[in-house]
Amino acid sequence: MLTRFRGNVVLSKMGMARGIPRYGGKSISFRRMEAILGGSAQIAYSSLALNSGFPGPAYASGPLALTEGTPGAAIDFTVTEVLATVSQYGLYAIITDVAEYQSIDNIAAELTDNMGESMAEGVELVTRDILTAGTNIQYASTATTRGTVGSGMRLNLAELRHASRTLMKNNANYIQDGCFAVYAHTDVVYDLQGDSNITNIWQYAGERGAANQLFDGAYSRLPFGFQLFTSSLARIFPSLGLSGADVYATLVFGQEWFGTVDFDALPARVIRTEIGSSGIVDPLDQAGSVGWKAPWAAVILNQNLGVRIEHTAAGGAGG
Repeated sequence: MLTRFRGNVVLSKMGMARGIPRYGGKSISFRRMEAILGGSAQIAYSSLALNSGFPGPAYASGPLALTEGTPGAAIDFTVTEVLATVSQYGLYAIITDVAEYQSIDNIAAELTDNMGESMAEGVELVTRDILTAGTNIQYASTATTRGTVGSGMRLNLAELRHASRTLMKNNANYIQDGCFAVYAHTDVVYDLQGDSNITNIWQYAGERGAANQLFDGAYSRLPFGFQLFTSSLARIFPSLGLSGADVYATLVFGQEWFGTVDFDALPARVIRTEIGSSGIVDPLDQAGSVGWKAPWAAVILNQNLGVRIEHTAAGGAGG
């Protein structure tokens, strides 16, 4: 049988992964003590809610002076809690006795492999949908809402630098090797390859020879600190832009932007039920099944550490 071609599974592998132990319930608490900063304006900021939309710390002129012999007033500190509740996801298919024993293909083995791929993809889609609902949004070009994102408002190096500025202002840490992660649809690669601000850097300042990024089919490392991860599973909002344009959601983020959670005692798995094992439900031994079940949760831990850029692409409607 021929190969199945699926989108890259990326996001579900990149979060802060945690497991809930047996008898530990269905929810997990991520907690963070907010930074105690050095001046009065900063201390006031530390008491703000995590997801208030505040763009970054308001820096004071310096530390508070002490009066000799007097300790002064104590300050408050803030601990932020983010809860994630795990749900189970899954699906299955029935295999009849005739299909399993008389098919010219090994249906059961092929379906088992297919279900494993489906499980990975399903977990990826759950993670994607949660992360693309984040509140830190950057609209490309002159757009101010999703409905005003229109033709030619594509992802480029300038948009990525804008997102990087936002993340650095919020003290986000790089994912790896001095880079923020960029999770984008495969259509976006075409637009980035046509951005002269990127290609000129590689052409005139990059290493000469086959190692130059211009000859790298993976197209993964972008100038100014971006690691590109692409997948056809990345979110598109079809026909929701200006004049019915497809709006693409590209995620740019640093460390600890989001977490993922599963159950230690109930790991994700593919389940095969053999023909003849179902008792009175299948009294004539006519059917078995193959399916998958996965406990999973994804949660944004800090809205300030990730940005969703909404834009069009040449490969989409109205791009």
